[in-house]
Amino acid sequence: MSMQFTDVCFITNDVLRLRAFYEAVFGVKAEGDEIHSFVHVEGLGIAIYNKDKATNENPEKDYHSTGNDCFYIGFNCDNADIEYQRIHSLGICSPSKPTLWPWGAKSFSFRDPDGNNIVIRSWPKEG
Repeated sequence: MSMQFTDVCFITNDVLRLRAFYEAVFGVKAEGDEIHSFVHVEGLGIAIYNKDKATNENPEKDYHSTGNDCFYIGFNCDNADIEYQRIHSLGICSPSKPTLWPWGAKSFSFRDPDGNNIVIRSWPKEG
């Protein structure tokens, strides 16, 4: 059996707001509507699903909490400083300043409008 990781899904009260946020962060255009949208990013998809619809279809699930500080979605980039400047200039969130970590990664983080944690990192170039 072969499996491939395809996406993460955010359950939200405002699909269009969250979709617009991720469209701006990744410079892409999403598919879908106010019930379900999908953002294609290289190597990953971000599904965004309406909380009321999810609750009605899966009443045994608890979709009431938002954001989780123990959970980050990470993305690698070529240069964390350049990505920090770009995302900061969008004015859609308040990213932390890039930090160089002892293991060699340089990263910054921010929250989407629902409080989910996103980390953007770059690694030293081999050379």
